[in-house]
Amino acid sequence: MKLKIDADLFLFDLDGTIYLGDKPIEGSIETLKKLTAMGKKVCFLTNNSSKDKREYLKKISSMGYPVDLWQIVTSTMATIQWLHTRKPGKSVYPIGTPTFIEELKDSAIPISEDADIVLLAFDTTINYEKLWKANILLEKGRDFIATHPDTVCPSDIGDMPDVGAFMALFECACGRAPGVICGKPYSPMAEIIGKLFDIPKERIVMIGDRLYTDILFGINNGYQSTLVLSGETTVEMFNASGVKPTYVLNSVKDMFEEE
Repeated sequence: MKLKIDADLFLFDLDGTIYLGDKPIEGSIETLKKLTAMGKKVCFLTNNSSKDKREYLKKISSMGYPVDLWQIVTSTMATIQWLHTRKPGKSVYPIGTPTFIEELKDSAIPISEDADIVLLAFDTTINYEKLWKANILLEKGRDFIATHPDTVCPSDIGDMPDVGAFMALFECACGRAPGVICGKPYSPMAEIIGKLFDIPKERIVMIGDRLYTDILFGINNGYQSTLVLSGETTVEMFNASGVKPTYVLNSVKDMFEEE
């Protein structure tokens, strides 16, 4: 079997690329194992900030790929690094899951009801009170940061409203949009990759199913990029987009071809 992509570090999106819901996409686990056996570095790069690294480790491992914690990078990690380097000591009002809030606390990010920063994450426990409190702070002029821009999170039973959808809600309610977004396709996510891996950009490839996050992340940050048509993006969407990834494949299993 011959690998079509010449790279050393393979950054994989998860939802829509490796799995849908709790089911691996056909051939994805076998592809990961082949890359690992070749000595390639495999890393999972997800914008989903509702879960922590250990939850992803458990999920990926249960599908048959023996993943280590160092292989999992989340938009939460990129956000925490950005806060520590750009806004040290500033407090946040987080809209996020209990898991997300625990990660902030474990990283010594101050949390307050009257915070300096409204921090919007993918909150599957969201309620009206959280939205209202955040809107009040935004009307007072507090900073606004989001973990990632995805409008929906794909699942095997139907799309889930994600951070991008709630960004639109706040823009409608108080006229505010985030000043900084930390996940793909933006530079804070690339900054954490640069911190974790000493690999030249041209030897890195981003593989994902979304044009406006995964593929633009690769293009914007000097990586190779591979669009897979196993998730959000259809052939029609790709043809109409004007976005030009390095490779386009039906799914990750097509990264290998018969010699």
